[in-house]
Amino acid sequence: MNISNLFLISEFTQILNLFGKTNFLSKYQFDGVDDLRFVIDGKLHKNNDIVFTFNLYERNKKVDIKDISVLHVLNFLDKFTVYVEKLAPFKQDLQTPRIPEIPKISKYQTILNSSKTLLSLMKTIINQSDTSRKILYLYMNKSLNIYTVNGFNNVSISRTIVRSFDRINIISGEFINNKNIEILMNLHNLNIVLLNYFLQNNLSLIFHSLAVVITIVRTILIMAWIIYNIGSAISGFSYDTVSILNSSLFYIINLVFLAVWILSPRIAIAMIKLRMKAGLNR
Repeated sequence: MNISNLFLISEFTQILNLFGKTNFLSKYQFDGVDDLRFVIDGKLHKNNDIVFTFNLYERNKKVDIKDISVLHVLNFLDKFTVYVEKLAPFKQDLQTPRIPEIPKISKYQTILNSSKTLLSLMKTIINQSDTSRKILYLYMNKSLNIYTVNGFNNVSISRTIVRSFDRINIISGEFINNKNIEILMNLHNLNIVLLNYFLQNNLSLIFHSLAVVITIVRTILIMAWIIYNIGSAISGFSYDTVSILNSSLFYIINLVFLAVWILSPRIAIAMIKLRMKAGLNR
């Protein structure tokens, strides 16, 4: 087996390449012609609500979407679409040539360098902003309500209930026959895609990084277990092999090694979940 595959270095390199794409921004702004601006504020409210409030400004004065030409609104949506697509999860980036190859240096040195970087990476993940941590926790354990709201009159246009991989879309009755409903629903769908990319990037980052950590820890444990048993066998030749093998300490240590080796994945995931939950009610 190739040792770089054993330690998942190739996956880890891809993760590092996308590390800057994991934070959930609170504001997205796009400028247009004629002093027009399109601003989306994303906030996590109580009751598990993520609210995307959009505002259109003309010469710094807030205006209603119906007072802006469809062409201008579509232009803003195109800019927002390009921005969102740039945040596509790394699984969609695997075939692009931008991902750097693993440096052709000693495999052991690669493992050492990656392990050091990974420890810092995992610390950053579990110490993310409260908003990021809360959203991830709610996604994995409860549900999220995603709203798109017109900031001009604070009217909710659409709501999507997110329960892990399930989606329930509810359109406000006030907008069913609105001439701009298609544009507004495109905007809401972009907000949902933005959230999905945020979740996928973060979850992929967390669990693939955990896979690397767990692989390294379990490999170290199995090596320590082998060394311990070899050392015990060598000591037995010098002293009393029967007494060494009959020692309760020998069996206890072996059972501890086995238990930690088997349970380490669950322990690591539980620790991450607890860390995210810790900031939920702040």
